[in-house]
Amino acid sequence: MKIEKSAPRHTPRNQGLFTKILARIGIALLLLIPAYLAIFGYVWVKNKPEVVIETYYTSFELKGPNGSTFTTEPNTELFNAFKEMLTDAVYTTGIPDTHQAGCYTVTLQTNTGAEHYTFYFSTVDDAAYYVNESGTIYRTVAGAATTFLNSTYAYELYPHSVPPVLTTAVTDKVTPTSLGWYYQTQNGTFASLSQISTTEEILTYPIANDVSFTFSLPPTSCTLVIKYGNTEQTYNSVNNISLPTLTQGTVLDMRIEANFAEDSRNNYYGLAIYTFRMVVVEAASFSLDATAKYFGDYFMLTCNNVKNETELVITATPALQNPPLIFRRGEVVYAAIPADTVCNDPESPRQLSVVYGSVRDTFDLSILPTHPANDPAHDLTLDGTTLRGGWEEAIGALLVAKIKEKGALAESDAAQNFLPTANFILPASTAEKVIAFGDLLTVQGTTLNQSTALFEYYKTSGFVVAMGGGYVLQTGFDSLLGNYVIIDHGGGIYTWYCGLGAIATELQGASAQYVHYVAAGDVIGTAGQTGLGLTDTDGMMIMASCGQTAISPQYLRELFTTLTPDE
Repeated sequence: MKIEKSAPRHTPRNQGLFTKILARIGIALLLLIPAYLAIFGYVWVKNKPEVVIETYYTSFELKGPNGSTFTTEPNTELFNAFKEMLTDAVYTTGIPDTHQAGCYTVTLQTNTGAEHYTFYFSTVDDAAYYVNESGTIYRTVAGAATTFLNSTYAYELYPHSVPPVLTTAVTDKVTPTSLGWYYQTQNGTFASLSQISTTEEILTYPIANDVSFTFSLPPTSCTLVIKYGNTEQTYNSVNNISLPTLTQGTVLDMRIEANFAEDSRNNYYGLAIYTFRMVVVEAASFSLDATAKYFGDYFMLTCNNVKNETELVITATPALQNPPLIFRRGEVVYAAIPADTVCNDPESPRQLSVVYGSVRDTFDLSILPTHPANDPAHDLTLDGTTLRGGWEEAIGALLVAKIKEKGALAESDAAQNFLPTANFILPASTAEKVIAFGDLLTVQGTTLNQSTALFEYYKTSGFVVAMGGGYVLQTGFDSLLGNYVIIDHGGGIYTWYCGLGAIATELQGASAQYVHYVAAGDVIGTAGQTGLGLTDTDGMMIMASCGQTAISPQYLRELFTTLTPDE
């Protein structure tokens, strides 16, 4: 019997083992994929053709130490000058002080980024220093900076490259209509400054009283032409311009041509022309209360539109013996002009000149020698036996010397700077004026004949009061003045109260300390017989002075009543 063998049959056990083996092989292959990819990437990169990116410059920017900025294309003269300096340079450790002021920043823009450098120049050295972005310092070789130093781009290194600046009195800077300016560079040649702002437009600037100008550099020669209305005036300078009284709204057409000649002593030259217009927005005006006064009085000058009274200039011919008293009341400035030199010739009056900026005005002044005839005490003859004290000394040089002495005492205290602030009154409520300031005295039995009195004398009794507010300058006793009190009212004005019977207790011993302030009407003492006066009669001698010169007390009492109220 033939027995046939059957093919082996896979059992379930064998099948599971085979599946496991295949799964493990698949997992292993998956795990190896990153390695395959890495190997593939390496081979790809290794065998890939190399790509070269070409770097090239696209622009060049230069910023100067004072803020100027220049931008150019590559391969220009400026670009090539800096490229040469960057190429020819050696490492160094520091930058000398001579180069610190001339600092320029350079930006070289490329297609892939920007390069930044800081350059340091000096006009006394044809080499430069620069710092790169990493902070390393290099010095260019000698001569490398020459091209830049002598180019117009280096003008900020030369102070004389700045063209002249014309400034008005109100500090406006006038823009030129035409300007050619040349400055000397390092190698001695002159470069033309092209970075100049000019205008063809007729610009308008304001003027307030003062038509004056200032050049930052003095021109060699200058011509100024001013046109207004039908008037044209030409000056060979921008200084000391004198115009008739300006009025608000006046339009002035101006042309200034300033020449700065080429000179071996200067490192610049050029020509500047300014054509512009000025409009008067504020104009000072002056008025005088009278053209004739009596010796010892004051002319009162009223000044409108004067913002700064310290710039008011008042002079006279013949000259004033004492300066005018200038003070402000609100918006109005006043100047009290002392009538201190007799000038009553109508053919030759005193000439008063008033200047504020470019505004000028003049007045004719007549100063009469005596007070009006209707003053009953203008010409007195006194009996010497009815007088006490040193009348000859009082009328003579001794009293003048005392006024100068006390005036110098007050003026030495420079810390005091105040002005009269209230009206002046009589020194006593009931008093009989015997002698007025300026009276011509003849005293029988003495050498006094038609001598001018520099004081007032009152026959009175009782309290004496301050004629105006102020500080007590000094009190004391004098053999000529008797008991006296001197009050400083400010602005150089003083009043004197002499021949007092007694001085107020709180004022006794006062000196130039400006401690005791008295108001108009405050009691400062009592009338008496301690000084110059009438025999056996109480009285007082009143004086006033401006600085070191006697003035009329009566005028002080009238002075401020005509002014605007003090604000």
